[in-house]
Amino acid sequence: MSSSSSRPADWQAVRSLFEAALALPPAAREAHVRAAAVAPEIAAEVLSLLMHSSGGSAADDEFLAQPAALGVEPPLQAGSPGLRLGPWSLVALLGSGGMGEVWQARRADGAYDGEAAVKLLKRGMDSAAVLQRFAEERQALARLEHPHIARLLDAGLSPQGLPYFVMERVHGLPIDRALAGRPLEQRLQVFLQLCDAVAYAHRQLLVHRDLKPGNVLVDGNDQVKLLDFGIAKALEPGAGDVALTQTGLRPFTPSHASPEQVRGEPVGTATDVYALGVLLYQLLTGQRPYGRAARTPAEAAQAVLDEAPTRPSTLTPQDAAVEAPVLRERLKGDLDQVLLKALQKEPADRYASVDAFAADLRAFLGGYPVSAQPPRRAYLLAKFLRRNRLPAALSATAVMALAGGLAATAWQARAAQAARDHAQLQLTAVKGITADLVFRFGDSLSYLPGGPKAQDALLVETERALVPLSRDGAGDPALVGLQAALLSRRAELRLNDTTATPALADEGRALLERAIRLGEAVWATQLRDWRFAQSHGRALQLQGSLWRQAGRHDEALARIELAVQRLQAAQPFAQHDVGGRAAIGVDLANLLIGQGQVLAARDPEAALQRYLQAEPVYRRMLADTAMHAELDAKSAPGEMRTLAYLRHQQATLLGSRALALLRLERLDDARDALTDALRLRQANVADDPRNLAFRDGLVQESNSLALVQLRLGDDAAALQAARLSWETCQALAREQGPNSKWAVLPRALAPQYGRALLRNGQAAQALGAVEAALASWQSARASQAGPALERRLAQLRLLHAELLAALDRRDAALQEARDALQAYQALQGNAILGRDAQLGVAEAAAWLWQQAPMAERADWREQARAALANAAAQRPLGADHAALAKRLGA
Repeated sequence: MSSSSSRPADWQAVRSLFEAALALPPAAREAHVRAAAVAPEIAAEVLSLLMHSSGGSAADDEFLAQPAALGVEPPLQAGSPGLRLGPWSLVALLGSGGMGEVWQARRADGAYDGEAAVKLLKRGMDSAAVLQRFAEERQALARLEHPHIARLLDAGLSPQGLPYFVMERVHGLPIDRALAGRPLEQRLQVFLQLCDAVAYAHRQLLVHRDLKPGNVLVDGNDQVKLLDFGIAKALEPGAGDVALTQTGLRPFTPSHASPEQVRGEPVGTATDVYALGVLLYQLLTGQRPYGRAARTPAEAAQAVLDEAPTRPSTLTPQDAAVEAPVLRERLKGDLDQVLLKALQKEPADRYASVDAFAADLRAFLGGYPVSAQPPRRAYLLAKFLRRNRLPAALSATAVMALAGGLAATAWQARAAQAARDHAQLQLTAVKGITADLVFRFGDSLSYLPGGPKAQDALLVETERALVPLSRDGAGDPALVGLQAALLSRRAELRLNDTTATPALADEGRALLERAIRLGEAVWATQLRDWRFAQSHGRALQLQGSLWRQAGRHDEALARIELAVQRLQAAQPFAQHDVGGRAAIGVDLANLLIGQGQVLAARDPEAALQRYLQAEPVYRRMLADTAMHAELDAKSAPGEMRTLAYLRHQQATLLGSRALALLRLERLDDARDALTDALRLRQANVADDPRNLAFRDGLVQESNSLALVQLRLGDDAAALQAARLSWETCQALAREQGPNSKWAVLPRALAPQYGRALLRNGQAAQALGAVEAALASWQSARASQAGPALERRLAQLRLLHAELLAALDRRDAALQEARDALQAYQALQGNAILGRDAQLGVAEAAAWLWQQAPMAERADWREQARAALANAAAQRPLGADHAALAKRLGA
């Protein structure tokens, strides 16, 4: 049967018979199909589709667990026991789906003793459209390498010319059966493995589209394996489901489909978010969110469109091992809201990503606020209280006192003259309470997961109450200073290196400008208060850091210099207080680091001088254990310990110094500094694994170390460091959600991670990360255009070319390398990035010298030699580029 002549008639016959059978009661469908006057292969396909789409019960979902029943005759099978497919031999039929068979297979070439699952296209279904779908499935799986996604081992054509692919054989139970009777926490922990797998696939621009219990197996070690990307499809502009459109058959399971799938609309990552919501709903309640009375796939699909999901906590769980009142109480509140958000009918109303969905589940498990709940102050405080009973109790006491004090003071400030003395006493008390909230208890919240959101809510409420008091106090400088410090802390939560929220950057800058303006207005009267002085200095330094990142280097230096002047003026007034002496002293050292970071791009030697001035301050304070004990005794519950803070700052200095050394081509010294910095970061994370600042520092230093090790040629160590950075960042992104800085940070880590993978023979795994980074930086051009961004794109394009070449995509690789070369050439005249661009030109031209057609190679070699000579004229080459020059004969 030729595919070109049979396809339209075959598919129309399959569709007609399939729809007719669906209209019948389930028990009558098989007999109806067998009695139909159609070719045997059409009947077999319809029976297979009915088995795969018979209403969404747990048994129906177990595609890979069931045999290919329903009486399919052996001659219609695509495979047979003993059939050799490359090095694999088929053993037994495991299951049959809409377009393929799944076979147990064993390795037959003697290379090793292995078992696998083979998916083979059925006879009679090898039309051009179906072959294309099968090819897309194979390509999709080849791009996926994740511990919770069934791994692709091999692929090819059978002796009959039918495509097949070989996947790892998974021994396990469907997730609903595997988790039956388990505690809620265990169910969520296992489900989060599935979320990680789906989120990973989304980052590779793939959606699954058919997430259901039978496609998620759990092995004996409680490890999830996601199966069957048979209807996964790359999310590419303009790509369409040609075969599906022509036939009218939409491949989904009605009980787990999203509204847009039922309506036949385009699908995206929100479709998988919805399906995950349905699956988790079933895992927790044992029931569907709606359509529980549906008896046909059509009724189940209609329920998806028409019925609102039942609030989970109102249902009686179907699992006899679970106590209904206990489970309902656990579901009530956060999990209700999380599930209902995932099951919103409109894609835009659901979680923006699987990572955001998973972040709320992790927040629930950790006792933190979930984003699905409105951020009411009472809710945030209740969450904090449960997690941190002592510090939260003290914070709550302060808030209650503040609320009472503010109300009393506001009323008394408007009372008769006779009550003004009492009002002044109350106002003084309120200042003390507010100062504790802003200064004393601030850091105990800032760097805990969920803490920034809770802290900001408290600060907003406090600010609302302070504004009228500032007016009633006739511009009391102390109150204005408190308001400036409060605004500064709110700005830090949005802008600093750890808690930054990219989507709130504009709001953060506006808050910071207000804080600085108010602080400058009262500086002359408030500089004796070292806590205010420290806050104002931090605000000025933060603004300088932002200007440095925007390329405004001269303004950044001037702003940091103003901060130095301010703190030096305040320093004499802090000497009577051990906390003041330490705080102002270490912040002056921090400002030296800030100056060095601004100078590093243009004058790395001057930057090193600033770091050398700062380092003795940290070393002296690190050695002063008596000071540590005194400061810790006076600290707020939950506040960062003195030793940990000093280790954190020392690591920041070492990491910054390493980057300056790197610009000076002192690679060995840079590696040593980063090794010391990473040791400090790891010590802090070991002591406090929840602290966001400590983990973020680990990401930064391990990424920089990977870069240096790559340049030194230590590829195995580079991959170890790059993987630590990448995986820590991914964990932070999952926890903190899609609006956190860690959600976009992988695009900055991808060059080191991707190159380390490439150098260690893992080009296929690197490709997805690099392509995702390229897409992210390209989309950022609209708002972040500039030389620094173009350099990042050039760097990634050259790496992308090397990866494509390693994967035998030679023509695309050559074009990408040429594009990278042009991008680097356009940056050679830049005052700051020029030398880096010349080295980039040299690397790209040298690669083309080795890879391009022979007629072009002499020109590429000359370009590479000239670029290296230009770079060497500005500063001696590093060992790696010197070796490159030697290979080129320069």
